[in-house]
Amino acid sequence: MKISKNLVPLWNYPKKCPYTMKPTRIVVHNTANDAPAANEIAYMRRNSNTVSFHYAVDDKEVVQGIEENRCSWNAGDGSKGKGNREGISIEICYSKSGGEKFIKAEQNAVELIVDILKRYGWGIDRVTKHQDYNGKYCPHRTLDLGWDRFIKMIEEKLNDVPVAKKKTVTQIAKEVIQGKWGNGVTRRTKLKKAGYNYNEVQAKVNELLNKKPASKPAKKSVTVIAKEVIQGKWGNGAERKKRLTEAGYNYEEVQKKVNQLLK
Repeated sequence: MKISKNLVPLWNYPKKCPYTMKPTRIVVHNTANDAPAANEIAYMRRNSNTVSFHYAVDDKEVVQGIEENRCSWNAGDGSKGKGNREGISIEICYSKSGGEKFIKAEQNAVELIVDILKRYGWGIDRVTKHQDYNGKYCPHRTLDLGWDRFIKMIEEKLNDVPVAKKKTVTQIAKEVIQGKWGNGVTRRTKLKKAGYNYNEVQAKVNELLNKKPASKPAKKSVTVIAKEVIQGKWGNGAERKKRLTEAGYNYEEVQKKVNQLLK
């Protein structure tokens, strides 16, 4: 996992990280937009807003904007709040739209968190979320997918337990169609616990179910079908055309053969 630095300049310390800090915890956030980590840090470090964070993580890299020994204004719990004054803040990118980029960004965030926990000798109890400090529903998409699921990912990585590779949305959608994930509320609950976005999976299910099946090849020859038409087995007019088309036959070819046989 690539980690690069683009630190807040000294002239912007008063707005972004005015106090030294002895960290005691990690505070997890979602960016609520779809910008990459480099852009998140670049914007944060140069503006004059009293909003800041230590790291941004996307699907390809981790970018650090503030040293871990300085505070950040991330948790909304005031100038003396423990989230702001003692938390190493981490923003997970691509949370607005979610999808594969966000899933990978979350996985990279897990690696960063595990690295921090090991460096400081901390346990999993040191991993907190923005919501814990001021009630804001953040990290929103991580919460939607399940906070306990995210903590479990960290625990498995921390304990060197292999994490099973997630299936694609298309694979899960096909399993849903096969009935492996139940229906209604049961399906939604099971998908969420497994770390999948219900709406994304359901959209793919609908897409797969709405695909028109390829026309089946005609089993009988045009001549045989033409004779059946003459015998009245396929109806007349628009009905005949509709039935022949739905059965995979070329109406014009069949009608041409009918005319030849009737001469």
